[in-house]
Amino acid sequence: MVCPMDWGLGHATRVVPVIRLLLEAGAEVVLGADNQPLAFLRQQFPQLAWIRLPGFRPVYHKKGSLALKMALAIPEMLSEAEKGHQLLEKIVDAEKIDAVVSDNRYELWSAKVPTVFMTHQLDILLPSVLASGRPLVKKLIYGFIKKHNELWIPDFEGEPNLSGKLSHVKKMPLPDTFFIGPLSRFENVSQKPVTVSGEPLDVLCLLSGPEPQRTIFEELLMSRLKNSRLKSVLLSGKPGESKIQKLGNLVVYPHATDEKMLQLILSAKTIVCRSGYSSLMDLTSLGKRAVFVPTPGQPEQEYLARKMKKEGFFYAVDQKEFDLEKAIKTSENYRGLQLHNNYLILRERIRNLTK
Repeated sequence: MVCPMDWGLGHATRVVPVIRLLLEAGAEVVLGADNQPLAFLRQQFPQLAWIRLPGFRPVYHKKGSLALKMALAIPEMLSEAEKGHQLLEKIVDAEKIDAVVSDNRYELWSAKVPTVFMTHQLDILLPSVLASGRPLVKKLIYGFIKKHNELWIPDFEGEPNLSGKLSHVKKMPLPDTFFIGPLSRFENVSQKPVTVSGEPLDVLCLLSGPEPQRTIFEELLMSRLKNSRLKSVLLSGKPGESKIQKLGNLVVYPHATDEKMLQLILSAKTIVCRSGYSSLMDLTSLGKRAVFVPTPGQPEQEYLARKMKKEGFFYAVDQKEFDLEKAIKTSENYRGLQLHNNYLILRERIRNLTK
């Protein structure tokens, strides 16, 4: 069973190559997810069985630190984690599950079958007001990770890498830890040539992440683009919807197939998106440049945006300072980054899991 975290689509998109390679290895895959990630994976793999597996979903607000709200929600998260663990044990028995791969679902460990925990974030960043609590948070999450059999990190162990200090820590929580390389559903894991053509786009905006910030960013971008001369497309990240809007030179799609999305990405002169880790993996797999606008109050995205900007790969700007025309012009001074994952380590871990 493959189970992505259900906060936004990023965790679901990056398990796609894992599922593909599991199927290639002859495994019978069951999807365990909820909400939009489940809708997305069912579109990707309509032939697979699925189980609705609810996760903890904190309530976000328009203002304030996301990390602070998460810290305050820890007691509730621990209670929900125990419920999730008990539910998994029942599913393992009922569905005869042989192994579980989870992306950031800390609670999905089992005493009955091997479980793999996948994350790029071992060092949880907190705002300065909560900095003293980092050792406690680290001890808490390491305690959950240690309940799993293997830890997979979707990044390269050496340089260059994408996650930096988030996953390159001095001491790993598990002895069986493997850097499996960046994961992107656009990576050509089958080694078949990909040919995509399309009309040139001036701007492609990719939306993702938790509400209400996803909608706030969507409204900001639409207000800038609908009266602009720029030929633009906005993908709003809603796989369960189908209504397409055309507002001047702007076309808004709720969702797109992989083929359509790849066509749009490759044909876009400028891409504007959050600095989420899954977006970063997709863009570097294709060698595309972008403007990163980190989700306000989300230290992980703010760190990744600063890292990429400092290293000269991607331009990044805070949402409150976002100016579309200035961002497009400034982004031309950044060289972008392309990284290729040969998936050898991931294939080896999957062979070990399915033998």
